[in-house]
Amino acid sequence: MTTALPRDLAADALAVGLSAELTREISAQDVLAFARLSGDENPLHTDPEYAAETNYGRPIVHGAFQIGLASALLGMQLPGKRVVLGSVRSRFPAPLFYPCRVAVRGEIISWFPEARSGMLRARVSDADSAALCSEIHMGFSLHEARAAGETEALPWSSTSERELVLVTGATGGLGRLLCQHLAQSFDVLGLARRVPAATDLAASAALRVVACDLEADDWEASATAALGGRRVYALVHAAWPGAPQGGLLDLELEAIRRQLDFGGLGTIRIARWLAARASQEGRLILLGSTAATLHPELRLAAYSLGKASLEHALRLLAPELAARGITINGVLPSYMPLGINQAKPNRAALLETARVPLGRLCTPGDVLASVDYFLSRGASFVTGQLLPLTGGRL
Repeated sequence: MTTALPRDLAADALAVGLSAELTREISAQDVLAFARLSGDENPLHTDPEYAAETNYGRPIVHGAFQIGLASALLGMQLPGKRVVLGSVRSRFPAPLFYPCRVAVRGEIISWFPEARSGMLRARVSDADSAALCSEIHMGFSLHEARAAGETEALPWSSTSERELVLVTGATGGLGRLLCQHLAQSFDVLGLARRVPAATDLAASAALRVVACDLEADDWEASATAALGGRRVYALVHAAWPGAPQGGLLDLELEAIRRQLDFGGLGTIRIARWLAARASQEGRLILLGSTAATLHPELRLAAYSLGKASLEHALRLLAPELAARGITINGVLPSYMPLGINQAKPNRAALLETARVPLGRLCTPGDVLASVDYFLSRGASFVTGQLLPLTGGRL
């Protein structure tokens, strides 16, 4: 038997709206084989006589079987060879009776190049009746081959007397700059959803970068293991799961939910983790955006909503963390030609500059200086504050 070869789409070939489709026949033998392999031999799927006595009238295909079809589309066609499935959310609006011929159509509904992750929506339909039987959202990321000679990041010196600072989103545009800057004064542990095989961040003995997906159920355990038993002076939270384009009425609910979860629950999880591991005088600094509550952007509505939830979580966490000797503050950069704005034409930067009374855009240096202040001893009585970097724009 010839094994089918998966399609091999690289990160730069992926984009929102890219789609693929497959069709296949499902027989009684297929369903029975799935029941044996999975252990789900519920008679609604396997016993025609039993199913005839139910409101369905005949056996139906397992929901998990349909998820498997969606997974086949993801793993073999879109994106194919390099994909890793990260999450699944599904609904089943109509039963799928067998034997049948099904059509599975998948479309990328979100894609974040910097994180090499996205969301595929797959719809499984009866090809003859066109009835939608299931809709499956699958979060995915792309893996890379390990480079020859690749080694783990250097450990900190056992004699280091520097305080330890964590930076999330360490391989993003701003996160990378934060790691390099802070490693001049601190030992730095960078957390990144994925760590490229070749990275300039591994060059410093004061800096380690490890893979830690903040959307995973167990990221706290991974981060704790990477500490090597050390206490944490500060955590600078620069990670964010992209910025989907569109308004709240048009965006997929899953894309909106992801932004809200990361800004709200994600911030709370980070605060709880730090509260258990911070040194006597700890710092938590969150990187927000003026596009949240100060200047919400309708074309980035979910992003604005998520960042606004981060701001509100910050204010509510401030008194609780203060009782544990930890300050929490936010730096809110305005438009910078970095990260999600890097690919925009120069005209966009000129238009943004025209709105700033100081006559220039916010720079990474402005953000680094603000972070330095909140990390300093001089900011030990400052907590629960948001510092918008607006250049005087109202």
